Amino acid sequence: MFARVTSRRQARRAAQVINQQPLRVASEELRILISTVEDLVERLGTAADPELKRLRRQAQTALANARAAVGASHLGEQARELAEQGQEYVRSRPWTALGLVALCMLAVGAWTGRTLTD
Repeated sequence: MFARVTSRRQARRAAQVINQQPLRVASEELRILISTVEDLVERLGTAADPELKRLRRQAQTALANARAAVGASHLGEQARELAEQGQEYVRSRPWTALGLVALCMLAVGAWTGRTLTD
């Protein structure tokens, strides 16, 4: 009975993590898959069959593409976290944020005004 309750709790927790952080979960699953395929490709390296060699080359190409996709999703996740931190900063310090925006607008105006007159 206790094992059943524990597994339900674990299932609920896993579902919460998947719902709250789907990109992170998908990225981790993709990393595990890449690791497994890399291991398989290494084991096929000693095969002499030409068909296995062709499959190995295809798997290596697919791995390279998957690594690039994982890197891109990781950058997107970092950008999203940075945006969330920026939102928190603006909400906690609205007048400071407004002052920074005004200062940046003033600097851009001065720069464009100087560029137009030169």
